[in-house]
Amino acid sequence: MGLLSRASPHRIKNMTTSVPSTHGLVFTQLIGNEPLNLVSTSKALLNSDIFSVINRISSDIASARFKTADQYVFNLLNTPNRLISRFSFWQSVIIQLLLDGNSYVPIKGMSLEQRRPSEISEINVLDDYQGLTYKVTPFDGEEEFTLTQDQMLHFRIMPDSRYQYMIGMSPLESLAYEMTISADSRKATLNSIKNQISPIGILTVPASQLNDEDREVARKSFEKANSGENNGRLMVLTDDSKFSQLDVKADVFKALNENANFSASQISKAFGIPVDMLGGGQSTESQHSNIDSVKGNYISDLNSYINPILDELRLKFNCPDLKLDVKSALDVDDSLTINQVNSMLQAGVINQEQAQQLLKRSGALPLDLIPFTSNEGGENDDQN
Repeated sequence: MGLLSRASPHRIKNMTTSVPSTHGLVFTQLIGNEPLNLVSTSKALLNSDIFSVINRISSDIASARFKTADQYVFNLLNTPNRLISRFSFWQSVIIQLLLDGNSYVPIKGMSLEQRRPSEISEINVLDDYQGLTYKVTPFDGEEEFTLTQDQMLHFRIMPDSRYQYMIGMSPLESLAYEMTISADSRKATLNSIKNQISPIGILTVPASQLNDEDREVARKSFEKANSGENNGRLMVLTDDSKFSQLDVKADVFKALNENANFSASQISKAFGIPVDMLGGGQSTESQHSNIDSVKGNYISDLNSYINPILDELRLKFNCPDLKLDVKSALDVDDSLTINQVNSMLQAGVINQEQAQQLLKRSGALPLDLIPFTSNEGGENDDQN
């Protein structure tokens, strides 16, 4: 079964079973006899909302550092590649995971390298599920080679049962309807801006002077003279011609704006993060909750992508204590830590001294903090 096959593979005794390296996308489908464009990953990042959510998730996860007592795993994951930085390497891995639902990282001794899903020409499930093999066909002219599952980190999200749960699915696959709305809204807005003279203006000339061909010539000539670079300049008409401009209903542009906000909210929902974390927009969750609450929910939501990565790494490196310190990477001003410690202090779970120790351990307070002493005299000595 080849790379591009969409058929669900079946188990075959005494043989290996092949599955494609990527879930793939059907490019169009019909809804109400109208074509509905599905999302192509090559064009997905041209949408500002998708770019924002993928950049945000990948950047925040890539900012975090791996923690483990295993020194080999620690060094490998925090210095994965000699050519690019740790942040850039892991960001590219996560971007591919979000766009495609799968990301492939061969293990090369003391380094890691990323391979595009299209370079994984074949994935074979060995008989009786004894393991997997990955056939890699590099695009750079390097000779084709095969890796066992122990030599390949295969990160996947939303595994598809049609491929024996070996192949993941991208959140983009759920956004066909929303992306169609977004594209149509942008197209309508751009057309209105492009034809600034008026999207529905009327040029009136004596009917006796024009046939169908002359009317088209007059239309194009008038648009050329009064739009584009000539927009805003003095309009010149003959005494028997008249131009009138019809009002564009406000609800048309309101609908366009609402559609854009709807698409942004749906994209945020598909990727499972608060829309506030995308930045900008009018549809914000902070209207109902404070920013610390939104940030806390966001960190929790990132587990949808962090846990598949950690579980794959723990399995392949036999490293059960492996963790990713995302909270420290995102809580740059220590506000989440301070609020959590303060809540425990107010609830009586810890005392003031224990609260200070927790804040020192997290880095929110300096280790050499001068102990607090009260002024029992009641007034400053300088005022005596």
